[in-house]
Amino acid sequence: MKKILFAVMAVIALCACSGEREYLKVRGLSMGMSAKAMCDSLQQKGFALDTNLTDETVYVLNNPAENCRMDIMMHNDTIDNILESYTASYNDSTANLWQRIHDEFTEQYGWANMTHKADLHKEAHYQTKGKGALVLILLNTYSPTMTIRYSVDPE
Repeated sequence: MKKILFAVMAVIALCACSGEREYLKVRGLSMGMSAKAMCDSLQQKGFALDTNLTDETVYVLNNPAENCRMDIMMHNDTIDNILESYTASYNDSTANLWQRIHDEFTEQYGWANMTHKADLHKEAHYQTKGKGALVLILLNTYSPTMTIRYSVDPE
């Protein structure tokens, strides 16, 4: 009886582990791909690699047309986190961008857990059903910035 129970448990564990994991998508690209492949794909989408800031743990890419910077943090060519940052010269542009992206993420993942709700600092944490962690941050201070942090590990 113990052998049968052990065999059934082994089959259940094997079935649970054999499913392919879903990852968050960044600009249509899966975070499950290698960091080098992600970097190459973003370069094809108009980003330029900043060789001065890039090293063995991070790729830094810039897109001047969007005032956007992407930091792909990695370990052995496996993506850990991606930080997408936008800067602007005035607060309304980052607030409008935050609202557009917030609405898009709300449609995809549902309502966010808002840890900060003030006009100058908004922070939204989205539940991604095990795909990873997704945080949208707006800081409208001296130099307005909006940041999206994608993480492979769920919070």
